[in-house]
This record gives sequence, structure tokens and C-alpha cells, in this order.
Amino acid sequence: MWFLLLLLHTFAHIGPVSSADPKQGKIILRSENNNPCEGRVEVYYGNEMGYVGDKNWNSNTEKVVCRTTHCGQPVRTSNVYRSLHSPVWLNELECKGDERSLWDCDGWPGPNVSFYRKPTVKKITCSSKISFRLEQHECEGAVKYVIQSPDSVPGREETGYICSDGFEEDDAIRLCNSISDCKGSGKRVTSQWMRTAEFMTSQKRAKIKCAGIQNVKHLWQCVESLSSKCNLPAAVSCKGHKRLQLRGKKSNVCSGRLEMEENDKWKPIKNNKTIPDLCKKLHCGVPQPSEQNATNNHVNCSDQVKVVLTDDSDRESKCYGHIKIQKKNDKYHVCGDDWTEKEYEMVCKELECGKVIRKDMKNMNINGILNHVKCTGSESSLWYCRAEHRHQQCKSAPYVVCDGSLEVRLQDGPGKCAGRLEVKDEGQWKTVSKTGWDDSYTQRACRLLDCGNEGKDKSDSDEFSQGTFDDMLTFSCKQEDKNLTDCKTTRTNNQNKKEKAVKLICNENKLLFLDGPKSCSGDVAIEYKEKLHWLSGSNETWNKELANKVCQQMHCGNASSFNQSVKDKNPIWTESFSCSSDHKSIFDCNKNQINSNDSTIAHVECEGKITVTLQHGCWGTVQISTGDEAGHVSGKHWSDTLSKALCQERGCGTEILTPIRKLVTSNEIKFKSLFKMNNSINMTQYSIIKMETNPEGIWIPSGRNPESRRNPETRDPAYVVCKGSVKARFNDHDNERHKCSGNVEVEVEGQWLPVSKATLNNRETQKTICAELKCGDGLDTKAYFGPRPNVNHVVTVEGCSQNTTAKCKVINANKFESTSQTSELGGLRCSNWKTLALEDFGTEDVCKGDLVIYSNKESELQRQFVSGQNLTQDEGQKLCEAMKCGKYIKYTNSTELRGDNWYEGSFKCKNIWDCESQKQQRDQNETKKLFIECDAKPKVNLSANGELTIENVPVCNSHWEEDYSHMVCQQLGKGNAIPSLSKKERKTLELSYHVHCDKHNYLIGQCQRTKGKCTEGSVSIYCSRDVEFKTTETCGGVLRIKYQKTPEESVNVCPSNIPDHLSNKLCNKLNCRGFDPKKNSRKKTTKGEQSLNCSSSYKDLRYCVLKETCESSSFFCEDYQEQAPPPPPPEPTNPIPIIVGVLIVLILVALIVIFVRYRIKRRNRKAMMPPADMEEADWDSGEYEDVDKSDEMGSFNRFRSDSDVERERDVESNRSYNYDDVDELTEAQPLTSQGSTVRAAEDQHCDGVDKPSDGKFSSSFNHDFNILGSPG
Repeated sequence: MWFLLLLLHTFAHIGPVSSADPKQGKIILRSENNNPCEGRVEVYYGNEMGYVGDKNWNSNTEKVVCRTTHCGQPVRTSNVYRSLHSPVWLNELECKGDERSLWDCDGWPGPNVSFYRKPTVKKITCSSKISFRLEQHECEGAVKYVIQSPDSVPGREETGYICSDGFEEDDAIRLCNSISDCKGSGKRVTSQWMRTAEFMTSQKRAKIKCAGIQNVKHLWQCVESLSSKCNLPAAVSCKGHKRLQLRGKKSNVCSGRLEMEENDKWKPIKNNKTIPDLCKKLHCGVPQPSEQNATNNHVNCSDQVKVVLTDDSDRESKCYGHIKIQKKNDKYHVCGDDWTEKEYEMVCKELECGKVIRKDMKNMNINGILNHVKCTGSESSLWYCRAEHRHQQCKSAPYVVCDGSLEVRLQDGPGKCAGRLEVKDEGQWKTVSKTGWDDSYTQRACRLLDCGNEGKDKSDSDEFSQGTFDDMLTFSCKQEDKNLTDCKTTRTNNQNKKEKAVKLICNENKLLFLDGPKSCSGDVAIEYKEKLHWLSGSNETWNKELANKVCQQMHCGNASSFNQSVKDKNPIWTESFSCSSDHKSIFDCNKNQINSNDSTIAHVECEGKITVTLQHGCWGTVQISTGDEAGHVSGKHWSDTLSKALCQERGCGTEILTPIRKLVTSNEIKFKSLFKMNNSINMTQYSIIKMETNPEGIWIPSGRNPESRRNPETRDPAYVVCKGSVKARFNDHDNERHKCSGNVEVEVEGQWLPVSKATLNNRETQKTICAELKCGDGLDTKAYFGPRPNVNHVVTVEGCSQNTTAKCKVINANKFESTSQTSELGGLRCSNWKTLALEDFGTEDVCKGDLVIYSNKESELQRQFVSGQNLTQDEGQKLCEAMKCGKYIKYTNSTELRGDNWYEGSFKCKNIWDCESQKQQRDQNETKKLFIECDAKPKVNLSANGELTIENVPVCNSHWEEDYSHMVCQQLGKGNAIPSLSKKERKTLELSYHVHCDKHNYLIGQCQRTKGKCTEGSVSIYCSRDVEFKTTETCGGVLRIKYQKTPEESVNVCPSNIPDHLSNKLCNKLNCRGFDPKKNSRKKTTKGEQSLNCSSSYKDLRYCVLKETCESSSFFCEDYQEQAPPPPPPEPTNPIPIIVGVLIVLILVALIVIFVRYRIKRRNRKAMMPPADMEEADWDSGEYEDVDKSDEMGSFNRFRSDSDVERERDVESNRSYNYDDVDELTEAQPLTSQGSTVRAAEDQHCDGVDKPSDGKFSSSFNHDFNILGSPG
């Protein structure tokens, strides 16, 4: 209880909570003297300036104004004129004085709602005076505010920091202008530089936001909060700030000549004025005894600081490693926040290690001493760059490699000047990545390796192995970089083996070449230093063996003929070759120097022929045929460069596509790759590298590299898809009626694939596809029509600018996942689109009517009629089938609705649009139109639960639009569709209609439709004229609607905005009098599933828009009578007393039964006992004790008459009978049966005394039992 009271008390003193209205903006004070705590009150609402009216203005209002503007307490107020063109947003304020803002005060009815014509508003002066200063330097540092109040002591004013969040460049200028010694331009600087220990401990941090405030005069007008949580202070550098540094030896940057920065240049300080706290400002500790020498401005500070590079073991390394600061023999990392290229360059420059070739940022949690470093490049040391000088934890640290740490070599090539390029980096040899490599890099590498000044990049060939290094280097060279080691490098991980290695042939390499019109004949040359050196045809050196060797090396079989040609070709190769069958190459043969003056050139005709083709013309596997064999080429060593060259040679464009098929051949791969030489004209002149078998019969690459023999080729052939094989088409399902419109498909690798919707949204792509299909210009996109296509890929096309899709820059076939929807696919409509329609406005029969051609004309819909003509049965059937209207019946010539625009084509071709150019002759005065009748009548039906069917087939929800629903309801005479009530159950239908309607379709049967599988459920529609209203009570209560024909219950509806005239209509519909707004003011709210929102123009409540779930209010008509509350239900009977009572009764009955049975047994026992004076002769056994007979005689006398009693008194006898007492009501009943009585009489003696008998005892027992059991 005490907790609840405390909670209520707390809420009572919090004050009003600020409104959530996002348009409510800043409240500031504005005056001519730019004092932010004095002036008229300006209020911003929706970024528009307005005023506060003085209606109900009082001292509480003034308190809130000063609190809102963070200006202390009110001092005085006065009146000032206002602009009559600006609104008065706030008026009639009723402030309590404890609100945070004027927006939180009560009373005002709304922004600019309260009428206010008064030309004046209040001007207020608050107690605080605001100023700013900079921490660290006089004109550069973190921005601090100072609040001076009337009672504050000088030097002990309230201070705090301005946060960097929201602090803009304009704010920096305003700030510098507000500081007297720093007036002029200013700029923001990195806040981390000024994050001091004092800021880290301060709790006073103010956030500012000047956006939306007109003509800000003072930064304090932009303050939003004085208790903001921010990590960084705003930091500025004003024009008057001067930077200082020391220039000396790199072994100690805290000792040297003092310099000052002027105009981005460092100059020695000429005056001998001592600067206070110089070493502290330089972050170099405390001054030495002679801190600043007045003669040469040399400064020595206490700290010894230098920049070093270390490896991962913290050992100093030469020109590569982690960047650290060594201070007093301790090394500290430099933190990596905000590092750029200039900072890395600064380190390499300072350490005299040349240029940066690679940089990296290591993620690591370490101790740092320097962070947020920002260098201009002119500083003497990294230490004097702008930075945050503070011991702190770093999450990243920079790592640099300068060019002073590199060595270069070529590996695995035919000699010193060819092979795979490797670089020794950070003490390890690494392969160089092909990424970014160009000819200028090759020249640098060859020059560095003393292999000439030129070279060829062979990275796309397989002449040299890729290497096995996982770590690679990527070079980035600038034009001014002379050597490869001057270039920058970055490290690349190549564990996935996707990166290509740089493989070079410098201009010292030699290759064999045949110069002739055919692939396997010509003059023999050796390519050397990018020139052809011709092989001498001297009879002494040119022979059959050498000719065969040349043909074999060129994969052309043996030489069919060889001779000499006399041609003016120079230079002649100065070596001759002597070959045997063991030699595989002429360069392996024995060599001899010859006279280069020989004018004959070796010429050879080989037996074979070389062809390079693609399996399907412009796509497929690469197939090579040589003089001795034909087969596939290895895909492992095939390159994109070769693919492009092959595509160009085959006339299939110059670009390639990424294949969507993974082809594995069962045939042997016979060829490893092709190698283009400098003088090759076509691919038949390329150097062919064949595969060969090892002794076990496994195909392996030819060559001498033993590594290649350990890795047999896979059966993955080279597979090329040229971009020139791509073409587009329109291919809608059941699309005969349309021309130049529909789903777009692109043929890739022999498959027609759909195109993505995103692709078709591009205007240039639209133009290209339409131009390729001779359909004019692109007009607009349309939704994909039909069921989900049975394909695995979808095509995206980008960068189109010409008239064929194949020339677009990017064509990709991306995966079309099983979960993908047709909404990701697209269709297109071109400017030359046309479509057929049958229109009969009299009957609205979709399968008969005037034949109409709809088309585009200047982006407008154009209707053209077909004139009366002789239509054959085949032509009519073709048109009916295109309209999905069954069989053709007949045609007539119609004269209704005079046509003024005529279609001039005919329909005599196989495709209905193919005869468009065949103009039919028509009399200009002819007005008859072609009227066609088909036999189909597609039946449209809505089930009781709203499911739509056409011809008893459900309609798929895919791409269904609300306009289509309206068409259905209108067609069925049911008004409009209720859009928000259409069900969208995602269930799979094996067979359904997919429907697409064009703008000219007004009957759902006219729309394009096709059957197919549906994964988005069927269409359900509810029409407005099926809506029924009722209330939960007579003439009132919660308003409910029913919109189905099924017995389904009604749902609550919210009458959120119903005009009075519709409310009255609704009451009349409910058989009640008009709407009663007075009763409606007593609304009760409940949960509603729909809401009604009607404008005043509505005449039928059923057509009002039904929105989302809402809080439903009651609706009352005038006849509504509030029902008395029903009597409370009777309290349920407590069953416990009843159960207890029943148990007690049962227990009593049980006790009575037990007692009665006990008495019966006892009486029977006594009755069976013989009298004491019974003679021994009458009993079977022994003697009995005497008993008291007085009671027994009294009892016996009650069963005898008076004469019997008298007689018994006269007779002296000791014998008597033992009976129990019985009721007098039973005296009339005989005690014994007749048999017993007779027996008793017989047993009497002559003296008149009765004798006992067995019957006597039996009758006595039965009598006693009958008495207990009788009702009496």
C-alpha cells in the first residue's frame, strides 16, 4: 500500500509528458543583441516559425520558458511586436511551472487553433548568461560551455561540454565567431583528438541541433538537452590557432628545432619568445632545465619518443610491421581508428623505408598511446600529427609494409626470364595475384629481373603452374613508380584457389611459329623479343627430320613436304638445329651457329589441319581438331581470354556469360590449353598444349613439370557461352491475342528463361528488348502472367544501350530457388503493342462482339475496329481460339456504334499478327464492323464463402489486383468489392486460372487467363451489396456487419467516420427512427474487426471503405431503449451441508437397523429358552436353573382372559410360560397359528393346566416378528 501511494505521488510530481507529435520543434528566445537567454519566444512547428500568445500568460509560463531554453530563472518580461504573417502556434497556455517545455503545458487547443489577432507577444529575460571556450589550446580544442548565474562565484561557474553529435560545420563557424580572440573562420576537427580525461569524467554534456531553426544567432539556441550521453566532444579549430612541432633525429622526436605551421608549411620560429607549457603541449613530458634555447630555438623535453616497426614477436623489423611508439624504452601500439593512406605514408617516410606498398589494419585488443591520427604529410614525425594522446585500449592497430622490404624472382618457367612471379614479403616468398596487374607492371618486373624492358603477361595461360602458396600479394602501382618494389601491395588469401597468379614471359623467351594461310603450313619462324626470327632454309640445316619435328611440335602430324622459300624476311635465326626422335622440341635439339647471310627460309607443309569450334555454334564445349586427333579442351586451364577470342572468331560477339550448366564429359580430354603468340592471327595459329598419358593410361599435361604429373586432369571440359547466343522473346502463356507485350524470356544455353522484374524496370533495357523484337520503344512493365515457370534460373540484364540484348554489358542467369515467387519475374509492354478484344455492350457476352484492336498511340489507349470482310472458317476459328472462346460460329457485319478508326491489316496468315502488313482494301465510306460469334461463355461465379471460379475452376491469387475484384462484383451486379475483406490464404492448387487484365478490359472474362498450378491460394471476393448491418441490441449497441451468404457470424465494425445522413439511413434500415448523437455520446467500446470511414459524398453505407481492426464504438438510434441490467444470477447452492445431512441420516438409519436386529435376536433367544419347572421328561437335556418368575407371570397374564387368570390363581402350580412384553394393539391377533392352537388344547391335562409344546414357541417367535414388521 505504501508503495502504491509513493508511486502515485511520484507521477503527480513528474508533470505532463511531452507530446509525441513529431511536428513539435524547438522553442528559442530571439533578440537583437544575440543573447540566447533574452527575447521574444519563437516556436517551431513543422519547421515553420511561429509565436506564443500571451493569453493566460503568468509567472508559471515564464518559468517554463526559461527552463525550455536552458536559461535559468525569469527576471523580467515586456511586450514586443510580432510579425503578423507568422502563426501563433501556442496560446491559452495553462502552465503549472514544473513542465519541461511549453509543449507540455495544458490549455492550448492545438497548433494555430486558438484565434490570436493581438500584434504583440511577450519578451522575456532569463537569469543565465552563456559563453563558450575551447579546451587544450586557445583557438583549438573541445567546445566547453559556461553558464554564469547571478549567484555564481567567478571561476566556479557551471561548465560542461558540447557533444559532437549534431555539431555541423556552420556550428564551428558560429562558435569561433563567439570567441573574441579567435574570430574568423573555423572548422570541425576530429573529436577524438580533444577527448581528454576531464571530458571522460564530466557529467555535463549538451547536445545541439540547429537544423530547422531560422537564422541562428547563438549556438545556445540550438541546445536540446544538458544531460545528453555522448562519447565525444565537439571539437573545432579556429583561424587563430598555430600548430607546433620539433624537428630533429628520428631516434628522439622530443628533441629538436621548434617549428610553427603557417599556410600548411613548417617554418622555424624566429622570435625568442618563450611559450608556456611548450613540452606539455607537444606531449613530450616536462621541460628540461633549458627547455627552449633562445639562440637557435632548440628544445629538449624530458620524454624520449620514437616511431618503430615490429614483427609479431615484438622485435624491431626493417621497413615492415606493427606501428608503435617507443617511449622511455617501452613500446606502445598506435591505435588504428581513422587511419588513412597518409598516415601509412608518414611512417614509411619517417623511417626512410620508401613508399607504402601494402597496409593492413589488425583487429586486436591491445594497449595504445596514440589514436585517431590524422597527418598532412608535412609533419616531422607521426608523433606531431593531430591525434588523441592518451593511454587507452585499442581494438585495432595499423600494420605497414614499405618497399624497402621486398625481393623478386620468377619460378617454374623455362629459364630465368619466364615463369610465375614471386615476391619475398616479410621474410616469406609469396605468389603475386593477377588482380589489377597490367603491362606496365610486367615491364617493371622484367626490368627488375634484368630480363629486358618488355614482357608478356601469361597469367591466363597454363604454361606455368599456379603454385601452391595460400598467401598472395596484390600490387597497385602508380605511374611514377619506376620499380615494382615501389608499388603498394596488399595480402590476399587464396585458400579457395580462385585467385590467378601472375605468370610472365619477358622478351628473352623463344617460341616456334608457322607463318602461312593455313593452320599447319607456312614459313618457319622463332618468336623472340616480340619479333619473328626466320629459320634458315639452307640445305645443310633444313631437312626431313627437322621438318617433322616442327610439324609435330605444332600438333600438325608429320611433314607432307618441306622446302625453302626465297623471301625478303629478316632477321634470320643464327642457330641451326639437329634433332632426333627423342627430342620433343626443336629447342631441345643440338644447336650450331650459322651464317646469317643465308637468304632462304625454311617452309613446311604438314599433314594435319587445326580447327577450334564450339559444340552448338555460339555455345557449348570447346572442341579442337588437329592433324592426329580431336577432342575436348581441359576446363581447368581454359581462360576467359580464350573464350572471348573464340566467341569473336565464331562471330558470336566479344563477351561471354557465366555458364549455368555443369558439364562433365565421359570422353577423354585431349588438349590442355591454347597459348596465343604475338603474331597469331586466329586460334588455329595458337600454340596448342596437349594432354598425354602416363604409363598407367591416365591423361596428364605434357611438359616437364613433375608436379603436373601428380595431378591427373578431371573430366571437366572447357565450356563457353558467348553473349552473342542470347536473344529475347515474348512468350506469355496463351498469348496469341497479344503482340509486343507479355512475359519476357531470354534464351541462354538453349533454354528459354524468364527475366527478373528488376531488370525490366530499367528504361534502357526496355528499349533494347523492344528494339530487338521490332516492337518500337519500351512503354512500361507489367506483372508476370501465368503459373510459376518450371526453370532453375532467372535472367538479369544490365547496361543495355544498343538494339540487341546480346550487346548488353551484363547478362546473368541467377538461381531461381524453389521458394522464389513469380512476383520476382516481370513482363514488358512495348510502344507497338496490340491486342484483340470482342466487345458487345448490349449483352456483355465476352465471346461475341465487334472485333477490336487495342494499341498504343502517344502513350494513350487507341481502339481500332476491323471493317466487315469475308472471314473464312479457319480465320474465324483462329480468332476464337486466340480469345479463348471455343469454336467459331459465324461473323456478321455490325453497324452499331459507328467506328471512326480502322485497322487495315488482315488475318489470313498462320499467326494472326503476321499479316499486319497486308493492307486490306476498304471503301472509305464503309461503316460496317466485323462482328464475331464464338460458342464459349465463360461462367463467372462467387461461392457462398466468396471463392471466385471461372468455368468452375478457382482463380489463383498470384498478381491479382483489387480492380479485378471490382470488375467481378460489377459484372455480377453486386456493386464494388470490399478490398480489405478479400481472403489471401496461401495454399497450393494443382489447377487454377491465372488472370491478367488490361486497362481496356471491363469484364473478367475478357482478361487473359491460363491454367496452371498455384501456390498462393485462390481468390476470394466479398461485394458491397451483399453487406448486411445489424446491432447487438434493438436500435442500438455495437454495430455489426455480415458480408457472406454462409451462416458465419457477423463481425464488429467501427463507425469511425459516418456522416449524419448515412447514419440516419442506417437507422431507417434497422427499422428505427433517425440517428441519436446524444445517445451516441455514451458509446461503449469493444474490439472491432473492420472500420467504416465515409466521406460526406457517400450515399450508401455499404460502399464505405473498410479498414483494419479497430476499437469499435456503439451506435444508437432514437428508438433505442437502454435495457435494465439483468438480475444477478442466484448464488449456487452449497452442496456441503446437503451432503453432510444425507450422511447423518444414513448413519442414523444404519444405527436403527442395527438396534432392531439386535432386539430381535435377543427376543428370539429368550423365546427359545425352556421354563425352569419343565419336567425332565419333556426335554432332551438336563436341568435348568431357577429364574425369577414375577415378570414372566405379569407378562403372561396380559395374554389371558379374566376367567383364565382367575382359574390359574385357584390352581396351585409352579409352572408358567415365559413371554416377552408386546403392544396391546396386537392382542386381537392370535399368537399362534391354528395348528398350534389345536396342539395346545390337546396338550392340556385333565386338571386344566396347559403344557408347553414346540408349536407354542414357534408361534410366539412369528408373532413377535410380525409385530415388528407391521405398519402399526
